[in-house]
Amino acid sequence: MLVFTDNKKRLRDHFLKDPALFAYHLGDLDDFHFPHCQWAVCYGERPCIEDCVLTYYGLATPTVLAFGLTERFAALLAELVGLLPEKFHCHYQSESRDILLGEYRETPFGRHIKMRLTEPTGDCRPFDDPGVVALDRTNADELVAFYRIAYPDGFFMPRMLETGQYFGYREAGRILAVTGVHVDSDEHRVAVLGSIATDPEHRGRGLATRLTGHLVRQLADEGKLVCLNVSADNTPAVRCYEKLGFVASHEYEEGMFSRRG
Repeated sequence: MLVFTDNKKRLRDHFLKDPALFAYHLGDLDDFHFPHCQWAVCYGERPCIEDCVLTYYGLATPTVLAFGLTERFAALLAELVGLLPEKFHCHYQSESRDILLGEYRETPFGRHIKMRLTEPTGDCRPFDDPGVVALDRTNADELVAFYRIAYPDGFFMPRMLETGQYFGYREAGRILAVTGVHVDSDEHRVAVLGSIATDPEHRGRGLATRLTGHLVRQLADEGKLVCLNVSADNTPAVRCYEKLGFVASHEYEEGMFSRRG
C-alpha cells in the first residue's frame, strides 16, 4: 500500500541498498533539499521500506525519480501516478514507461547512464592555474548568463553555489568553463557532479575535464561516493569521465511528462 514518509533513517537504510542508484536520494536527505521532497514508499512485512518514488519540488518544474528494486515497484508507481504533478521531469527505468504513459504524454530525453567513481586516476589532480577560481553566490548572475549560452538545457540553481563545490576557469575576465555538484552531503558521504559546461567558443581545450578532475580529487579525498548522470549518446563525455576513474553502474530513461487533457 502507498504511504508517504519523512522518516530519514528508514529512507537512508533503503537507499544504502544501492548507493550509486540512489545517490540523489541520499543527498536529498540533507536539510538543504529535504523540505522540497515528497517520499512515496511501500513497506514489506518488516517495518523497512521496499521501494520509493521521490518527487522533488525545489524547481520550477518538479522532478520525479522513479527507481525500483523489487517486484512491488510497479504497483507503487501505478498507485502514485494519479497524484503526480500536472507536468514533471522524470528519471525512470524503462519498464516503468507504460505506467507513466497511461496518464501522461512524454517528451523523451533518451537513455542515460549513471556512473560512479571507483578510484581517481592520475587525471584527477589539482588544476594549478591562476585562472581557476572558486565560485559562490556572488557569481550567481554571471553563471546564469554563462549557462544560458554554454548549457541551456542544463539544471542549475544559484542556491547550489552554497555547497562550496563550484569551480570556474576565468580568462580575460570571462568564465569559460565551470564544474560543480547537484548534490553534496557531508552527512551521507555522497556527491553528485553536475552543471559541467564549457563556453562553445573554447571547447576542445580540456578546461572542463581538468576542472572536474580538480573537484573529483577534492570530493574523493573527503571520502565521499562520487557519482554523475550523463546522456548515453554523449560519447565524448562518457570517455572523459572514464578517464577520470568513473564506471557505468546503471542505465535509465529521462523525459518530460504532461498529463493528458
